[in-house]
Amino acid sequence: MTTIDPESTVQPLRVLRGQTLHIPVRAGTGVQVLAGSLQVREPARWLSDTAVRPLHRIAEGQWLRLEDGGWLEMEAAAGEVHLLLVEPAEPLAFIWRRLRALLGGGAPARQGA
Repeated sequence: MTTIDPESTVQPLRVLRGQTLHIPVRAGTGVQVLAGSLQVREPARWLSDTAVRPLHRIAEGQWLRLEDGGWLEMEAAAGEVHLLLVEPAEPLAFIWRRLRALLGGGAPARQGA
């Protein structure tokens, strides 16, 4: 079971049969297939002198976490596919919220005070 960070952005998507989506993603993005089967081609990365784009087939209920950011290509393998695209929280936004909380500017209100 994979736990989703509450600061992450979760985007439900649908890919129809024969449709291919090209989406820019950040490193650490996750793809979870809720229904159907999906072919995912990862963003390009360099292996020696060659650009490589690994291809994965993700079945219903499976999860894939991407190490690199870039353009993600997703194609419905057979029929309609329902999936979740989970992008990690912006690192700088997290640091800013944490800093504000530590300095007292964004501390949560206390109940029963």
